[in-house]
Amino acid sequence: MKKKNKKNKIKKVQPYSIEKQIPLIKRLNSKDKLSIFLGAGVSVSCGLPDWVSLLDRLKMAINNYGIDVNEDADVADIARKTFGDEFNLVVANCLYESGLEISESMLSIAHSRVKSIVCFNFDDILEEQFQSEGIRHSVVLNGEKFNLNNEHTTIFHPHGYLGRFDSGQELQANDIVLSKSDYDNLYQNHYCLTNLIQLSMLMTKTVMFVGMSMTDPNTIRLLKEARKIGVWNWHYALMKKINETDLKMETKRLRSLGVDPVWYENHSDIPQIMKEISL
Repeated sequence: MKKKNKKNKIKKVQPYSIEKQIPLIKRLNSKDKLSIFLGAGVSVSCGLPDWVSLLDRLKMAINNYGIDVNEDADVADIARKTFGDEFNLVVANCLYESGLEISESMLSIAHSRVKSIVCFNFDDILEEQFQSEGIRHSVVLNGEKFNLNNEHTTIFHPHGYLGRFDSGQELQANDIVLSKSDYDNLYQNHYCLTNLIQLSMLMTKTVMFVGMSMTDPNTIRLLKEARKIGVWNWHYALMKKINETDLKMETKRLRSLGVDPVWYENHSDIPQIMKEISL
């Protein structure tokens, strides 16, 4: 009997060290194969609240309105019912009440020359940087038409947008994703534009996650969905180093999702990393 030749399947292993990862990420950027998914961590570096702090401020606004909120309650959902048409205005006030300053991280992202950025934050800091630096860009909100083949950078806001200088009417016109029910709807509706934009990036680009905890259930589901479809490209996440044991566990978890962590020592390292992948 003839022995059947078994073809050895070589599984591509991504490098762990920053020194090996950055040149690859830069090459992807040069070929327009890189997208950035931007989370609250970068806005926090500019002085804005993270999601927990934002909800705490929103809870205080509800309390000031004379309504007590239980500890386990969906604060954003109660706020929608309490403030009605002024809900977005109240959220915007909570978001910007302490002012802000532009961080080096945000500035370096604007200068990265990555052509597609998915920004999960409500704020307009990134757009302000593009505008003040004279960098051509376009902004896409839910329901708007867009072109992924633009020569300039396209910034998507799948969770909504609250501009600092928007009028009450402009704020009211935007839909934002903040309450548990909002996220549940995203999770259940596979074909909503918000999910399709993210999924298209995960399938056609290499995504670099910046300022994200990588624990969002919808992001994890979409990563798994892309792999289920048969797309096995690797993505990257800029992550602050933790203790050795947790680092190994988190690396294993992320790599099971097709995400290779780029571990850095301090948040101040992000601008340098972004500069090194810039064109």
